[in-house]
Amino acid sequence: MPAMKMPLATWLAAVALAAPALAPAPARATGLAGYDSSASSADARFGAQIGAGAQWQSQTAPGTAGGPTLSFGGGARLGCSGIDFNGFLHRFDPAELLAEIRNSLLSGAQAAASSYLITLAYANPTLSSVLDMMDKKYTARFGAFAQACDAQAARARGQDRGARAMAQAGDECFDAETARGTAPSEAYRRCSIARSFEGVDLPAVASTATFLRNYTHVNVTPEVEALLSLLPDERIDSGNYQMRPPQSTVAGMSQRLHDQTRLALDRLDSGADPAAVATCGAAALLGTSTGADGCLPASAQALVSSRAFGATRLLGPAARTLFKDALSAQIAIGAMYANLLELFQQTARIDVRAGTDAAHADNRRRQMREALAELVQEADAQGKAQSAKMEVVRLQMTALERVESDLDAAARRNREAAGVTQFSMSQLVRMFAGTNASAP
Repeated sequence: MPAMKMPLATWLAAVALAAPALAPAPARATGLAGYDSSASSADARFGAQIGAGAQWQSQTAPGTAGGPTLSFGGGARLGCSGIDFNGFLHRFDPAELLAEIRNSLLSGAQAAASSYLITLAYANPTLSSVLDMMDKKYTARFGAFAQACDAQAARARGQDRGARAMAQAGDECFDAETARGTAPSEAYRRCSIARSFEGVDLPAVASTATFLRNYTHVNVTPEVEALLSLLPDERIDSGNYQMRPPQSTVAGMSQRLHDQTRLALDRLDSGADPAAVATCGAAALLGTSTGADGCLPASAQALVSSRAFGATRLLGPAARTLFKDALSAQIAIGAMYANLLELFQQTARIDVRAGTDAAHADNRRRQMREALAELVQEADAQGKAQSAKMEVVRLQMTALERVESDLDAAARRNREAAGVTQFSMSQLVRMFAGTNASAP
C-alpha cells in the first residue's frame, strides 16, 4: 500500500513535533518557506533529505550592509627603551644619585676606600677629578638602566604584537635614515624615540592592503581586497600603533552569498536566462550591493546552466522552494571555502619588490596565514553546525514517517473491516423464510 500524500499541516498538528526545529532562527518572524500547509509529507521528506532549512545563521554577524563601521584605533605606550643617554641625563633625578653616593660612603666594604678617594679628591680639589667621578657614576647608572630596559624591550618584543610592530618600524626607519646620510645617533632619536615616521617609505607602517599593493607583486583585485576584510589589520599612524578587527566574518559573508544566490535562483525559476545572472563580486561579499536581482558565485554558473538543473523545474511548488533553499545554502558554504582557499593562495605568493624588507614580508605572510587558518576552522564549525541542524530535521522527519505509517496501517484496517459481509435481522429472517418455502 503506498504511503498517503496527506497535507503536511494535518500530521504536523497530530504529533506537534516538527514545528520547533523546522522554524528558522529567532531573528526572522515568518515561517520557513516550503514547510508550510501547502507541502505534502513527500515534499517535507524531500526537503529533509537535501537539507532544506538547515542553513546556520549567526545572530551577531550583520547579513547586509549598514552594520557598525570598524576603523583603526588604539596606540602603543612609549617604554623606557626609547630613552638614550642624553634623554637619561635630562630625566634623571640628582637626588637619587646623591642618596646612592651617601649610602656607598656610609655602608659597605668600600666605605673606607670611598672615603679615602673623596678625601684625596677634595683635599686638593680639581674640576677634572670631580667631573670624572660624576661621569663614572652617571655612566654606571645609565648602564644599569639600559640593561634593565633592554630586558624589558626583549620581553615586549616576544610577547606583545604591537611592540614587535613598533620595533620593526623603528628598525626600517633607522636603515632608511642612515642610508640617506643621517647620523646614526640622530636617526636613532628620530626613529626609536620620537618615532617620526612621516615622510619615510616604510612597509611596517602600512596596512595589509597597502602593503600588498605597494611592496609586493600580489594582484590586489577588488575581490581580494574584500576578502582581506575577514582578517584583522594593523598600521602605524603618527608614531602610534593602531589595530582594527575584521570588518566582516565568515558567517556574515556566507549569509550574504546565500541571500544573493537565493534571489538569483528565484529569477532563474521565473525563466531568466542563466547568462543574464551576474557573478557575485566584491560588492556582494561586503554587502554593499542592494540590488534585488541577486548574483551567483563563479563556481555555480556552470551548475545553473546544466540540463540537470533545468529538470528540477518539474518539481512541485513546495519541493521546488525547498530545493532552492538547500541549493543556495550549499552554494554559499562552498563559495566561502573557495574564497578562503583563494586568499590562502594569494598569501602564499607574497614576495617583495626591490629594496623592501624581506624579513618584514615574511612576518606579514606568517601572520596572515595564521589568521586564515583560524578562518578555515570557523568555516568548518559553521559546516558542522549546519550538519547538526540537518540531522535534527531528519530525525523529526523519521518520527513523522512513523506516524504516517501508523496512519496508513489504521486506514488499511478500516477498509478491510468495511469489506466484511454483515447481516441485519431482516436479512436473516428472509433467508430462513426462503429456506422453509423450498422444503417439501
